[in-house]
Amino acid sequence: MSSPPGTPKQRKGLRLGKLLKDPFSRARSRSPSQSRPPSASNEGTELVGSSNVGVSQAAVHKTPSTAHAFIPSNTNDSGPSLSTLSTPIIVEPVESGSEATQATMVTPTPASRHISVVTESTSAVNTVSNREPKIRNTAWDALLGSLRALKNTSSIFPPLSSAVGSLVACLDEFETAARNRGDFEDLAMELTTLSNTLNGQMNGPSPVITSDSVASVAISIETQIAEVRERLDRVERGGLRDAQMDEEELMRHYRRIQAYFRQLQTNVSMSMWSITNEHLVNTRLEGLKPVKQATYDSSLSTEIDRRGCTEGTRIGVLAGLDDWLYNPATWSIYWMNGMAGTGKTTIASTFCDRVEKRKLLAASFFCTRSSAECRNVARIVPTIAYQLARYSIPYQSALCKILCQSPDIGSKNVLKQFEHLLKQPLQQVKDAIPEHLVVVIDALDECDDHNGAVVILDMLFRYATDVPLKFLVTSRPEPEIYNKMSLHAQSREVIHLHEIEKSLVREDIELYLKTELAFMSLGSADIEQLVIRSGTLFIYAATLVRYILPGKRPADPHKRLRSVLGMTPESMKKHTQIDALYTAVLNSALSEEDLEADEMEDIRVVLRTVLFAQEPISVDTIAELATINDSQRVVYALHPLRSVLHQSEQTGLVSTLHASFPDFMFSNERSGMYFCDVVEHSQLLARRCFSVMQEQLKFNICGLETSFISDIEAHNMSTRIQQKVSPTLVYACRYWASHLTLAPKSDALFATLEDFLSNRLLFWIEVLNLRRETALGVDELLKGQQWLIVS
Repeated sequence: MSSPPGTPKQRKGLRLGKLLKDPFSRARSRSPSQSRPPSASNEGTELVGSSNVGVSQAAVHKTPSTAHAFIPSNTNDSGPSLSTLSTPIIVEPVESGSEATQATMVTPTPASRHISVVTESTSAVNTVSNREPKIRNTAWDALLGSLRALKNTSSIFPPLSSAVGSLVACLDEFETAARNRGDFEDLAMELTTLSNTLNGQMNGPSPVITSDSVASVAISIETQIAEVRERLDRVERGGLRDAQMDEEELMRHYRRIQAYFRQLQTNVSMSMWSITNEHLVNTRLEGLKPVKQATYDSSLSTEIDRRGCTEGTRIGVLAGLDDWLYNPATWSIYWMNGMAGTGKTTIASTFCDRVEKRKLLAASFFCTRSSAECRNVARIVPTIAYQLARYSIPYQSALCKILCQSPDIGSKNVLKQFEHLLKQPLQQVKDAIPEHLVVVIDALDECDDHNGAVVILDMLFRYATDVPLKFLVTSRPEPEIYNKMSLHAQSREVIHLHEIEKSLVREDIELYLKTELAFMSLGSADIEQLVIRSGTLFIYAATLVRYILPGKRPADPHKRLRSVLGMTPESMKKHTQIDALYTAVLNSALSEEDLEADEMEDIRVVLRTVLFAQEPISVDTIAELATINDSQRVVYALHPLRSVLHQSEQTGLVSTLHASFPDFMFSNERSGMYFCDVVEHSQLLARRCFSVMQEQLKFNICGLETSFISDIEAHNMSTRIQQKVSPTLVYACRYWASHLTLAPKSDALFATLEDFLSNRLLFWIEVLNLRRETALGVDELLKGQQWLIVS
């Protein structure tokens, strides 16, 4: 089983040969005739022999390995056949100062390439011809020279240069291990050919795209070298018995490295294609309409305050994910599920960051209710395909061929998307894809269409074993998802975060609280009480921290701490802990002694508006949708709500902190006096959207001088849109139907919709067209039609 790459230990000298008492080691010095490359006129010698390459490749196929080695099905290399050669090898003296040497006669038979070995004590000068040992020595010398040249050529791409340098440093060990093999020369010559080809490609006139895929292969080479050095350490401690077992293991590592070089060659050669077709590639990929805010580290992740795990926490869970990823015997699907607030997204984000640093993150899609696009299940597969195409050039090429034939496949149903965008192209280039690649899909339960989410799972279970990827899926144990996962219990790995041993979770929560509240110098008793109240819910601890910490509005953290510690202990029934905390936060926000009645109402209206918003929105947009005539009133209203709402410091956009809070607020049973009625407030927001469009939509909203040129050719178009189309109008144009579908039928709403469709439909389309969002407009019209039919 492979393990995550680590830092290789510095090794020195040649040990394997000594432990085996193998006389066949590289000469410490050579005459000029021994060290120079073989002459082109040498009889019967060429670069690579076809029969030898065949043997080498067959060996690679038969070697147990975790790699998906890229091994061409055909080779056009031609060269000498060693089937008729008897080649004695000159080696060093057995003992220092001895005149006797060991010569080995290798005699492969033509049919079976069976190797006969004859050992004799003789004088090197009298027994061995001048030509024969030169062939044996120069094959590995040529490899050493080629690798050194490649190291210099690849200096512009440090991961590859470092990997090649590590291989150069370890080449003696490989040569020693290969000396007793019939394909001793072939092993060196094949890798020399691959190295020379790579060197020529990287040294060519066209620049080479150094993708994450290439970096991943380079890291895999480094990992193999590290494992070799670790094995040699064990050999050094274990003596002759371990050393005898070590030759074959070293050769397995060597063949894996050869396979990685083939992957490198494929990736580098395809990068030239990508450069030549750059415009076409970009057009095809952007046509997939990927959701770029769905990546784990997008700007949206900052806006909604998505964070990674506190250093030192969740070590066991993350280690388990690593074990799953690197172990080829595990299933391709890993389901991490847990109740709301158990830390699924935080763990998934941390895992993404870890594997991206190792160049193993193929794609990520983080679903969230904070973004309409990020909760659209139909965008998951196209977005994964887009990111994977940016990661791997061979996959990019295969995908673009499919998109050339079916350019609209990204708008088809999930089944067709998966088959054409992932399954087919990945199967075509699976040997060129690095091993241990992972796709992360987080919070699948937050997608609007739960049936569509189940279809995604169906596709994963049907095709995951056919593609060179692993899939980490996180979600709550919602009925649809839970039932589907239960049907495939024998085909996936699983962890239930809410079932992890409580003591381990509480240790992590304790460390988190100590880190975040370090400025307060709390005693162990206070920390223990906070840990007890948090139970196994990280969101409880996170909300506690946000409540206690002073924000922009002055607050006494010690007073707030005493308020939390003074809460009446509740029973351990479902939701009670987090519900009690949310209730305490709202009590604090809405019962401050110095609040006027209108200020309390502002807090309520602002809270409801943010809860129902379909994406993070600005303070000005909140003010207009909530009919608050002064944005500063919104700013004041947000201050006491910072424990449950998040305002991005970079963009100023406001959103809910965690999905468990809307769940609480929309449940009358749980939130009681703070309950938000979906029907009532959706109706209010739908009316406000129509009112905003009535006030701001108009013909030629950007004041274009002529209609005879396209929008993209108009002078300063992006600035005009920013100045003339307000963020609130953008929100209303995007989401009027989303709010309408949740509202009850009403004569007033029927009349408002009719007025909009009769008088402002074209102006609305103009705004969407300016923003290149006409596809979203189609979805909104379909929602409006559905509301009319149902009503």
